[in-house]
Amino acid sequence: MKRGVWGLGALLLGVLLLAGCSAGGMKNVEKTGFLSSYGELKPGGEDQAALVYVKPGADFKQYNKLMFERIVVLLADNAATRTIDPAVLKEMTDYYQNAIFNAVKDGYEIVDQPGPGVARVRIAITELKPSNPTANTLSTIVPVGIIVSGATKATSGDNLGTGEAGTEFELLDSVTGERLAAAVDKRQGGKGVFRGKWEDTKEAFDYWAKRFRQRLDELRK
Repeated sequence: MKRGVWGLGALLLGVLLLAGCSAGGMKNVEKTGFLSSYGELKPGGEDQAALVYVKPGADFKQYNKLMFERIVVLLADNAATRTIDPAVLKEMTDYYQNAIFNAVKDGYEIVDQPGPGVARVRIAITELKPSNPTANTLSTIVPVGIIVSGATKATSGDNLGTGEAGTEFELLDSVTGERLAAAVDKRQGGKGVFRGKWEDTKEAFDYWAKRFRQRLDELRK
């Protein structure tokens, strides 16, 4: 499938190492080609990204600085993604960037040059699907809609009317280029009355930002 690529001028750090019914992870992720390789990635466990890799024996304690590459947006070239306004893409990217920076700023120094103790972060947004507020609200508050939504989730992994977002992430030594960790993940929004069109997407970004900080702290212990 052909993909359009937008390099957005925001620095972003990435993610993961990944009212009503809650949002959740999705295991049917698609590999976009953003990562240097996918062969080492394995299915993640509970509360992890769909696919994960951590270099065995890597000494993460030495990395107390983070250098972010420009975020890349890689979306499937189809009718749905072609209707997303570029201004919305920038808004979503800026939101993700701010969520990540806020998550790490009190524990890591953000730098713009490689060097000892600096980990380089690459990230891509690989899917953006807005929620359908009308369908989402109806499937939340109408009994028949709830049944339909549950059946849809069981058979396809989708909740009726909810948004989705996908990401790929890579952490490398900034000097050697050695890959330290990587992840691929996709999240789907929860059910709630009168949710905004991009609320599910923002919640996914908030989740990944929080998990990135948690996972990095765990690896550095």
